[in-house]
Amino acid sequence: MMDRRSMLRRLACAWCLLCALLLAACGSDTSGGAVLAAGPTTTNNGPTVPVPMVTGPIGTAGIKGHALWDSFVRLSDIGYDEQEYFIAGTAKSYTTPSTTAPYVTRIIVRRPMDPAKFNGTVLLDWVNVTAQFENAVDTVEAHQLFHREGFAYVHVSAQAAGVCCTPLTPMVWDPLRYMTLSHPGDDYAFDMFSQIAKAMKSPPTIDPMAGLRVRKVIAMGQSQSGTRLHDYVALVQPDARVIDGFLVHADGGADKSYPADPEVPVLQLMSEREARADEPNVTRNYRLWEIAGAAHQDFWIGVHSVEGQGPRAAASAPQMPASDDEALHAKAGNYGEQYDPGQLVCIVEGTQFPLRYAVMAALHHLDLWVKTGQLPPAGPRYQFNADGSLARDADGNALGGIRLPPIEVPVASYRSDLCNLGGITIPFTEVELAARYPTHADYFCKMKAAAARSLAEGFLLPPEAEDLMQRVQAASNRFLVAGTPDC
Repeated sequence: MMDRRSMLRRLACAWCLLCALLLAACGSDTSGGAVLAAGPTTTNNGPTVPVPMVTGPIGTAGIKGHALWDSFVRLSDIGYDEQEYFIAGTAKSYTTPSTTAPYVTRIIVRRPMDPAKFNGTVLLDWVNVTAQFENAVDTVEAHQLFHREGFAYVHVSAQAAGVCCTPLTPMVWDPLRYMTLSHPGDDYAFDMFSQIAKAMKSPPTIDPMAGLRVRKVIAMGQSQSGTRLHDYVALVQPDARVIDGFLVHADGGADKSYPADPEVPVLQLMSEREARADEPNVTRNYRLWEIAGAAHQDFWIGVHSVEGQGPRAAASAPQMPASDDEALHAKAGNYGEQYDPGQLVCIVEGTQFPLRYAVMAALHHLDLWVKTGQLPPAGPRYQFNADGSLARDADGNALGGIRLPPIEVPVASYRSDLCNLGGITIPFTEVELAARYPTHADYFCKMKAAAARSLAEGFLLPPEAEDLMQRVQAASNRFLVAGTPDC
């Protein structure tokens, strides 16, 4: 008779096939040094970058009466304002010299309502468009950090596929509200992005930051957007000099090299899908974090998309109280300690390894780096086999890399490289758990020690350590013997 784990693996393979077909229908996702940086970065405020024209806030205009991809909860409940603006100007191409084109795109700005709560940094999310509509991956991964540390964060419709022409793009979703948008093509996206960054620092007549004093602008982007930011760092930053730092997350090209040292801090964060044995060729302004257990697309993103943002975008569901976001986290934050049918859904949900912890730590350290010159911790590299493949232990979990507590003290197998973008989670059975951890108390104490190590290393922030340990405590239902923690 087939055992439970074999059955799960066969089911997973079936899901992989289905997910591969879904991915093919949507289009594939193709589009640690030790030298100290010399203090906080300076960018001269992008002297060659023109300030675009800003229109807005757009308010309740149009058929739907709200922005596509605005928050599914009321950010005003937690002291944040959310407004959409249109950005217009003339952008140049970095691939066809001396070529320019007019454009009109849009941004959604989320900023603290109380100026005293603003930490001075604007995060520009170059929103991913692999699915032919926008998916603000890093905003979803790290929004808890943004709100507690006082960041402003901006949804940037940088690419043409995010503006038109599928049902969940602005110009189709609400043609009245977005009738003036006009994207000349992705050759011009780099300069459009620079101009939006310039508008944050040197606002035109209409200030998208509503008078807040902006000290630094950090760009972030995941997967296909990470590839774009990788190219921006190499090609555009030496010319534009308006962005102060970059989180290049899961670069779709898995490229860790740059033609020269980046001019400003770059923290490159890689999942197992991007694992490559080659070494990066830069040191001074570069940090590489490779996260063991992490998938390209994870469960946290899937749950927020399907149960949170999806109904708001697809059916204009009313915004919910901000507390509903916290309630959603109870499910979305599962790291494999509890059973969930979504553990085998490769792309729609994905592996449950908590990559968000690393994304939040990365942005926290990157902000300190651009403001003070304080370097992020250098991450250890993945381990590789002789053939260049990622090395794994007997459970199928990756070896090496940054090892957060759920991979260091496992309760599941994170097959994060399966299904191309998603990966799956196979929780250990109660019998398997008992063989590793005689009691829940034993597991709790091992996780507590692992969390303390990750905190000391800087790869886990205190609020995330607290969140993790609350989940560890609640996992007592999975253990045959409870015990009393004495650690």
